[in-house]
Amino acid sequence: MGAPVLVREATPADASEIGRVHAEAWRAAYQDLFEGDLFRVLVERRRTGWPARLANLRGDTVLVALRTDRVVAFARHGTHPDNPHDGELRALYTHPGSWGSGVAQTLLDGVWEGSAGYRRLRLWTLTGANRARRFYTSAGFVETGLIRERDYGDGRPVLEVEYARRPPNPS
Repeated sequence: MGAPVLVREATPADASEIGRVHAEAWRAAYQDLFEGDLFRVLVERRRTGWPARLANLRGDTVLVALRTDRVVAFARHGTHPDNPHDGELRALYTHPGSWGSGVAQTLLDGVWEGSAGYRRLRLWTLTGANRARRFYTSAGFVETGLIRERDYGDGRPVLEVEYARRPPNPS
């Protein structure tokens, strides 16, 4: 069993650690889904882009999960852009060294606490992101039937699938 996990709201000082987690999670999870040069660019953007993202959250909340004072996961969530009654989980990434440790579920529990007023929480994930899809399904999310194409910059869109879940029942 690992060290306890602390979940708290991110601060600007967390930007480089969030970037490290984001880049390493992308490197491990998506290396087979994108071409080499594009993939390297996308990973580097995730590593370096967090100071600007944290400065321009537009009402979103970013949570970090820490183990022994080190960021090992993060999540970004806010109001869904098309339906103010729904929330949207825009990102949830765990460092590969913490995969399978329960950190992602602990972080998702923190997201639920901050999403209590929403009818449901929705998210998009790549169709080829099998590990993420298994995690969301095990956490009670179901596919909504919506699929979209997203171009990550090379003119060759990839498919994303939407998942949704109603908030857990209060205990």
